[in-house]
Amino acid sequence: MSSNISAASMEIIKRMQQNELTESVIYEKIAAFAKGEENKKALLRLAQEEKAHYTIWKKYTGLEMKPEAGKVLKYTLLARTLGFTFAVKLMERGEGRAQETYEQLAQEVPESIYIHRQEVEHENALLEMLD
Repeated sequence: MSSNISAASMEIIKRMQQNELTESVIYEKIAAFAKGEENKKALLRLAQEEKAHYTIWKKYTGLEMKPEAGKVLKYTLLARTLGFTFAVKLMERGEGRAQETYEQLAQEVPESIYIHRQEVEHENALLEMLD
């Protein structure tokens, strides 16, 4: 599936794939100790969606990845010490900066538009849940 994708775009896809997997694990870990059943459900739903995005990117790269342990530890500790609201908002702040990347990829990987829409929905759902 990756034959028509430039090397530069493939590198971006690999980074995004890694990030999606890592974030899915972070959401799962935070959900395990988050207070409130609705918060847990929302975090687990987000974890599933991030994992689905990982799977989409994997179709392009053909790579099986592992989550970034350092990043998982960092955000899990932040969530435990400063509250999961703070940690999740900090993590999602990076999503806003990814818009240009998604737009750039859309020319070679139209599916990235779908993923970007879901990422925006994630951010909105999180803000609703956490505010």
